[in-house]
Amino acid sequence: MAKIEESEVFEYYVNVFKKLEEQDGAYYPSKHDPVALSDTASHFSISEAEASRIFDEFSKHAADVEMERIKKLPLPARRKFMRQRAHDILCNNHDLPFYKLEGEPSEELSDPLAVLQSEYQSLVEAVACNGWTIPLNIDIRRFDELKRCVSSDEQINQFFVKYYEGRELRYIYRKSRSELPEGAQRQTFDECFESYQAGKYTICRTALTTVLEGMISEFNNDPRDVRVMHVCDAQAKREQADGKNIKSLCWLSMYAFTKKFYEKSDFSQQEPEIMNRHWIEHGRTERIDDGTDCLKLFNAISTMTHIKSCTKKAV
Repeated sequence: MAKIEESEVFEYYVNVFKKLEEQDGAYYPSKHDPVALSDTASHFSISEAEASRIFDEFSKHAADVEMERIKKLPLPARRKFMRQRAHDILCNNHDLPFYKLEGEPSEELSDPLAVLQSEYQSLVEAVACNGWTIPLNIDIRRFDELKRCVSSDEQINQFFVKYYEGRELRYIYRKSRSELPEGAQRQTFDECFESYQAGKYTICRTALTTVLEGMISEFNNDPRDVRVMHVCDAQAKREQADGKNIKSLCWLSMYAFTKKFYEKSDFSQQEPEIMNRHWIEHGRTERIDDGTDCLKLFNAISTMTHIKSCTKKAV
């Protein structure tokens, strides 16, 4: 099943289709499908079978999300919409004769990227309030399970703790480690993972914070600027302006996370209920971690790992 980290492949695939349709003035499946498939597979150095699988699974997921919204319409409106959608799909296919008889689609077909972006953005904002970024290695079908947890901070924490039991945490550790430069940063990350496995969560949390800050700071053009939230916000806006919606959502997830994690706090007042960087790094925290805070940081680092990986591919 497709994972969020594979959504970059889907986005590229869809954008190839858009360029071909703009170039030829319409969608011609017999001409466009092979080109889009070959181009996407070549761009990501994956097989055509793998590219096709990712496209099909994300397309179905987008269709399912849209169908859930349609089901909320009154029955007459729902039936009218479905009839019109079937008509528009047939007319959109210029390999078939229907458009010659019926004309062009009455409305543009839904953009699956827009559907998924709306779905993901609402979830990004919801889980970030409790200190989590979206785990990019999560199966897209588990989104429904996560969405059912967003009304309760405790349920969100339980979802992620359970999710990272076993191989999922080891997977993001290996993947994140491969994106870290050899030397102190990678060694710190290795020791953090060892500390986590040994149940030494407090030292793990403190050191992971520095690893995360280092990864984010790599994207700051001004080495004198240490505003982590500013970097995430600026990158999210830049990627969205460039039409890279999936990558912009990754940065949005980081921005929403850092807004909470780096929130200004008065040491003369009560410590925030949610993990706060300033209380941790300035040695003022009385918050005892049961491992959940560490998982939040490992998770955020995995999001930055995906961003770094995407950036290298784009160069």
